Amino acid sequence: MKHSNANRQKNRLFLHIFGFASILHIFLNVIFPFNAAEWAPIFGVLVYFVLYLLKQRINVKALRAILLYAMNIYLFILNLESLSAVTLVYFALPLITAALTNAFRPMVVLTAWTMFELLILIFFFGQLDRTPIQQYDHLTIFTFLTVVLLLTFFHTFYFSRLWQQLHEKNKSMEEALISREGYLQLFFETAKDAMAVFDKDNRVIAINPAFEELYGWSAKDSFGTKIKPYPVEKDEVAELQALELLKGKSFTLLDTVDMKKDGTRFHAQITLSPIFDNKGKVIATSVISRDISFQKESEHLLLQSEKLKLAGEIAAGVAHEIRNPMTVISGFVQIMQQDAKHPYPEYTKIIHSELERINLIISEFLVLAKPQAPAIKSLSLRGLIDNLTLLFSSEFNLKGIVFKENWSGETDYTLSGEENSLKQVFINLLKNSVEAINPCGTIELTISSESDKNVSIKISDNGGGMSSESLNRIFEPFYTTKENGTGLGLLISQKIIQDHGGSLKLESIAGKGTIAEVLLPTK
Repeated sequence: MKHSNANRQKNRLFLHIFGFASILHIFLNVIFPFNAAEWAPIFGVLVYFVLYLLKQRINVKALRAILLYAMNIYLFILNLESLSAVTLVYFALPLITAALTNAFRPMVVLTAWTMFELLILIFFFGQLDRTPIQQYDHLTIFTFLTVVLLLTFFHTFYFSRLWQQLHEKNKSMEEALISREGYLQLFFETAKDAMAVFDKDNRVIAINPAFEELYGWSAKDSFGTKIKPYPVEKDEVAELQALELLKGKSFTLLDTVDMKKDGTRFHAQITLSPIFDNKGKVIATSVISRDISFQKESEHLLLQSEKLKLAGEIAAGVAHEIRNPMTVISGFVQIMQQDAKHPYPEYTKIIHSELERINLIISEFLVLAKPQAPAIKSLSLRGLIDNLTLLFSSEFNLKGIVFKENWSGETDYTLSGEENSLKQVFINLLKNSVEAINPCGTIELTISSESDKNVSIKISDNGGGMSSESLNRIFEPFYTTKENGTGLGLLISQKIIQDHGGSLKLESIAGKGTIAEVLLPTK
């Protein structure tokens, strides 16, 4: 049963009790001639019939208030006509009725008004000075107790079943709510995705164990505080998103870069959602996040593989076709250069130089195109490095480059691979460092154990470095930052290292230098 229907039935019950008490009063006047009150019961009967006829046209709250105020007026008239001060106790009846109907505001008004009426009756009409006969007091007390019993008995009897139904319904709803909250809490605690709930001021309300593990903030320490699980440069974007969330907007499956408590950055996919109350008002916001670094790395490796495949297909298709006419051109140029009297020696020199450059590009292409069947053998990393330093020593001295070689831990490592291919990789990397350095620069070669099964070879320089845009494109075919570069050296180097089960990584800051790291498995 709805709450408004219950109130309507309460009004009907107390209206009937009010009418019954008025008629009872008239009946007592007939039986007991000393009962002096006449106008009060007549007023009560009139009010009863009027309210009964209009009860469907008056809303529940208004009818309740009119009934309570009518009872008060009835009692004021009764006390004006009464012979004894004992009738003052009747003023408690409207207050009891207001309490039973949960009418707080009318009860407050009636209490104040009743106090005012009592003062008027005592000081202006001398209510306390009246000396009635004993039978009148007895009848008054008996009638008061009868009306109170009627009020309480019928209220309890009439509504006990209703209260039981409401209690059972509330109990059932409470059990359902507890069960639902239990499931939601279980889901929140065991979810593999990181989840966090923030209030409207971006303070933490709750975070689940997956969030603690991924981001490093504990639920206990972060509760009620503001945390920033994103880099500083994203502050402005995060603030704008927070404002949009408070307006009710959601952000679904955003790819971004988040930051852990210790400053570590990682690729994340996040969903930002507002949380509404039952009135549709935003009361909190939620974040669901997952680490997609592995996915991004896989996509990057797949992209690089596709690039290598494309470059190999191009090489296989055109390399030999280009070399055939180049051989003819090169032959005629050599014949022309052998003639000391030909008129364009400077042109033939340029042609020969460019033909060599084209041949270099084709050779690098063929490295990508031909099937890799290297002569795998065990080789010494120190021996490989010693050959390289000897090869570049004269160039280091010529350009004034300081070369430093640092071995951390082991004095040597045994690799399994194709020596010439690996040598080509390190020649490319050292050559890049030499070309990036201004005179009197520094190149540092650091060899260390990355793990029990891997060795790290880092080549760092303090040259010009690269911008972040160039660093992101450095492994693209034909992309180069050099004036005469082919854009294939690093691509080929990466493929060779991957064929050996390792990886090649570059870090660079414009104006500060570059670090190239090769990871290779050891035997």
